[in-house]
Amino acid sequence: MLLANIIKDKYLRVVGVLSVLVVFLAGAVFYSQPEADPLQAEKLGQTTTPLIIRFEADKDIDFLAGRMEVLGILLSALTIILINFFLANFLYRRERFLSYIFSFASLVIAVLILIIISVIVSVN
Repeated sequence: MLLANIIKDKYLRVVGVLSVLVVFLAGAVFYSQPEADPLQAEKLGQTTTPLIIRFEADKDIDFLAGRMEVLGILLSALTIILINFFLANFLYRRERFLSYIFSFASLVIAVLILIIISVIVSVN
């Protein structure tokens, strides 16, 4: 089996499922956020106008991007999480503590991506 060690271990299994669910939650926040402004005709995930990705309070907008770049952020996060879980599965029999570190680092990455997507939604 592909991820047999992760499926077997209770902690790794729970952290793995939570990591993937948090990234899907971040995607759901971006692509189907509730309408805060009734005058806004379209959802943020369906817009064709540029989105504010980075800004500084004393300056102005630093980085604009489209919705596909936000999808790229989500896909990059999923890729990083999958790589971490493959490494955790590979190192499980040799160094169990290191596999736990990889797994919990994936959860931290997923939560940070959720925060990033939430900031993008709140700024736009």
